[in-house]
Amino acid sequence: MSDSKNHTDPSRRAFLASAAIAASVAVVGLRPRTASAAGEKLPHLSESDPLAKSLGYRANASAVDRKKFPTYKPGDRCGMCRFFLGTPGEKAGYAGCQIYAGYSVNADGWCASFNARS
Repeated sequence: MSDSKNHTDPSRRAFLASAAIAASVAVVGLRPRTASAAGEKLPHLSESDPLAKSLGYRANASAVDRKKFPTYKPGDRCGMCRFFLGTPGEKAGYAGCQIYAGYSVNADGWCASFNARS
């Protein structure tokens, strides 16, 4: 019997590795160049939006009703949240949000979905 069935052709292995890398690069290339740039083109989320209302979104975190949303802590704001698609720690401006698809939120805002970046 031939041993050729038990050994993988090195050129085939190299081709498969290259194809996997090319596919990964293609998928990554489909994402927006920067999340904050993508958020700037989105309409700003209104506090009167039904989902925003249900999650207590405020464009200015200092306006959060602490009795209604006891999880709010001073200093929590969208720019510090893991769902915020702008620059981590951003203090001003608007960017996309994973919770409010299709809208941009204020980096200085807050909602009950706040989850601090780790």
